[in-house]
Amino acid sequence: MSEINLPLIRVYFKTKSKETQNLPRYLYSSFRGALGARLKKLSCVARKISSCLQCPLNQYCAYGYIFETPRPKETERLRLYPYLPHPFAITLPHVKTCPAWNIGLTLVGKAIQYFPHFVLAIRATGQIGLGPKRGRFEISEIIDHFTREKLYEKGKLKSPNLETKWKSRKVKRIKLNFETPLTLKYQESFVSPEKFSFHILIRNLLRRISALSFFHADKELILPFKEIIKEAENILIEEKNLKVFSIKRYSARKKQEMPLRGLIGEVTIRGDLRTYYPLLKLGELLHVGKHTSFGFGKYQLEILET
Repeated sequence: MSEINLPLIRVYFKTKSKETQNLPRYLYSSFRGALGARLKKLSCVARKISSCLQCPLNQYCAYGYIFETPRPKETERLRLYPYLPHPFAITLPHVKTCPAWNIGLTLVGKAIQYFPHFVLAIRATGQIGLGPKRGRFEISEIIDHFTREKLYEKGKLKSPNLETKWKSRKVKRIKLNFETPLTLKYQESFVSPEKFSFHILIRNLLRRISALSFFHADKELILPFKEIIKEAENILIEEKNLKVFSIKRYSARKKQEMPLRGLIGEVTIRGDLRTYYPLLKLGELLHVGKHTSFGFGKYQLEILET
């Protein structure tokens, strides 16, 4: 595998808050819920229809496409699921402790057109506030991840840089720092620190990236999946320092509390990693595992040896 082609943008919203003490300690659930509500209010023009699945405009509405994208009836992929993987990833600080903090945003394929909608929705979220105490914040700048260019100043917004190619690189040893909780499943079970292995991570990356590419960028990811996974089983986890993190969120749709849990910490990996490098670099921007729309699954890749 020499490269993967997948169009995406990545930006950072620099924010500041005068009400840090009113913000929830963990922003995952409150931010995702508030962002979805603001995006729906900004974009929905058919509010008398109770479900996005029943709305004829769901493929053309920012909220419907981003948060509740229905699976096309003509495709067999993911046929057991009514909705597609969300074509975005949000990065939030694991613990909110200071007045200035960043929100990372990745948009994939057709979702890129809705970048201005996200700007308006995040700004409205800050104005209304997060959590029971309505901790408010404001956007000070928006920075392009790839060019470091300022995209938003004094109310004026520029388009982000589009990246499409992710190339392999000779790498022998890396460290992955999971900055927000990593929720992986393998054989229908939650992957604990003891069961974490490289091939499980690669399986999840392949599943996520191939689905995003197919459904949101109209590109079939042509890779020798079985061969890649089989070889990944021989890659060594040299060091592992992971622990389980758990919180609860309230689901307005299901009218009940639901657990969110994942792994926080670091792993050091050794082996011939050039085949996996494009997947791992994409995973940095797209996150990996479950609950990525809440901010879970964000990691930082550090090259230790080439």
